[in-house]
This record gives sequence, C-alpha cells and structure tokens, in this order.
Amino acid sequence: SLYLNLLICLIVTLIVLALLNRVIKRYQGQIQTQATLDSLTELPNRRGFDLLAAQAMQEAQREPRPLTALLLDLDHFKALNDTYGHLAGDQVLIGFARDLESCLRHSDIVCRWGGEEFIVLLKDTDGDGGQVIAEKIRQHVERQPYAYNGHRLQLTVSIGLTTLQPDDTLHSLLSRADHAMYRAKQSGRNRICVELPQPAYEKA
Repeated sequence: SLYLNLLICLIVTLIVLALLNRVIKRYQGQIQTQATLDSLTELPNRRGFDLLAAQAMQEAQREPRPLTALLLDLDHFKALNDTYGHLAGDQVLIGFARDLESCLRHSDIVCRWGGEEFIVLLKDTDGDGGQVIAEKIRQHVERQPYAYNGHRLQLTVSIGLTTLQPDDTLHSLLSRADHAMYRAKQSGRNRICVELPQPAYEKA
C-alpha cells in the first residue's frame, strides 16, 4: 500500500511538472511574440525585422538572388495627428498597415520601423520590379480614403528604394533606402526615389 501510494504521488507529480512546463513554454512564446511585434499594427517591429531581414539577406547573397528594400513614410502625418488627434493617427496607421500588406506577397517582409515609417523587403525582386510595386503602393494610398469619426482622411506616402549589393550589411542597405526616402520628401513628397550604390571607380 505504501509503495502504491508513493507511485501514485510520483505519477501525479510528473503530470503536474509536465503541465507546468507546457504553460511556461507557452508563456515564453507569447513573450517572444510580443517582443517582436508592434502592438498597434501587429506587424513585426524593429527587433522582429532584424531577425527576418538577416535571414532574407543571407539567402539572397548566398544564391545570389535580387532583394529590394523600400522605406515608406506617411506624408504630413504630424499635421494629421495635430488636427484630428492621436486616436485618428493610430487608426490611420492600422489601416495603412493592412493596405500595405494587401499590395505585397506573403513572402515579402514588412514591418513598422517606428512612428509613421515602415520598411518592406521584396524577395526575388530587382530594382525595376521594386519600382512597379512601390508605385502600386503609392497609388493605392493616394486613392484610399481613411475614415475616422465621419472624416475622410486622404494620405500620401514617400518611398525610398534601393537594391541589395553583394557587400551590403543591413545597415548599409537601409541607410541607402533612408537617404532615398528623404530625397522623396524633399522633392515634393508622394513620390518614389531610388538610391543605388556608387560604382567602385567612383569611390576611388
């Protein structure tokens, strides 16, 4: 009887430990997911993007295969926030994130970089193909009204584009995209600018 009771206690203990381990793993998974997702748009955040981008760049440089980066910034977003409030801004960001996803393939990587900036990596896409997709996004946003409390909010987006080079790091790739996006802003907004690396002989 004593040994039977000990055996039953052991089995119950093992079952409890197994269930506890499962709960802990699930909780850790939820924490990891929350750490890599933007809570507002449910897109990957910077941390999540870094993980996805590193893998995409390794695959593209190993093959090699083309990879195009887009950096997108919503135009006059601060004025929208100041006029209609931050809740309107949040609603616009959520809507823009869904519209952005609708213009892309499942294999593409999209994240909220911060504020009103978003980053897209277009896999197996060269510069010409990237410009076609960027223009599709630009036109879609320009034509898409975003509703908030009875208001129809019209937006535009400025886009910087660059393509992956054999010696690129993630920093150099995004730096070129960022420079291109700022040129799009400075030259009138609601447009696409392309930033390509200088040939080696121009750097010498």
